[in-house]
Amino acid sequence: MLEDHPKLSLSKFASEVERPYHVLRDARQNAERSAQRTERCQHVLEAVRLRALEEPLSGYRLIYQALQDVLRPAPGLHTVRRCMVELKVQRPVPRKKRRPAVNPTPVVLWPAGRRIQIDATRLRLPDGICWAYLVLDVESRALLHIEVVRQLSASSAVTALQRGVHVLHHLGIHDPLLVMTDGGSDFTSGAFQAACQELGNWVRAKVSQKGGMGILERLNRTFKYDGVFREELTDIAQLRAFSTKFRDWYNSGRRHSSLGYAYPWVKLLAATESSNVA
Repeated sequence: MLEDHPKLSLSKFASEVERPYHVLRDARQNAERSAQRTERCQHVLEAVRLRALEEPLSGYRLIYQALQDVLRPAPGLHTVRRCMVELKVQRPVPRKKRRPAVNPTPVVLWPAGRRIQIDATRLRLPDGICWAYLVLDVESRALLHIEVVRQLSASSAVTALQRGVHVLHHLGIHDPLLVMTDGGSDFTSGAFQAACQELGNWVRAKVSQKGGMGILERLNRTFKYDGVFREELTDIAQLRAFSTKFRDWYNSGRRHSSLGYAYPWVKLLAATESSNVA
């Protein structure tokens, strides 16, 4: 109707159609702003497309920097990223492929061998977070080694295992070993798996399994609550010094109920003598 009667004012038109004047006024203004926004978006979209074709290896951040001197007003970083996604010119973000999870091995499928359990327990000290790898001989319940490190890694797990096994070899125990761990990435790494193959076999065990990682979990709690927390250690150097003291106490100063209240180190020496006689 306004097109047919160009001299008709908007207020007169509002009275003719029985609509409030401000509603028609706002609708006209919004339509004009919407058309301007659409035109602006198309202009930015075309500029992003051309720049992305010129620099196919650039991500949205580099495209954003390049458009700062070309467009006025310059588009924002989020606008550039959305335009590149809409145009399908955004490079895919490289993602690290995760190794498939290793399922726990049923007890009946555990290979034969002297069982060695290793796990890492997390400790918060005043100087920061640190980890302690504990290596346990299941048969004697002897704590073979404690490796204190700042961060978890496959190399630290291998070092802890090798130093724990060295104690057995020093005592004359050279039986094939069955290394038991949880499903941590440091234990499922290629380096740790290769070290286990040299010593015998490896299985992933659960805490809930009979003879599983619950044995070492109790040792972890003893190390924390009967050792580290009572001593109120302040830094990693003190923790490393305390680890040797705790290992000696656990092996020779604490009776173990599963051994008939004998000492783990006595049980380990008895196993050593029997293996030497055999």
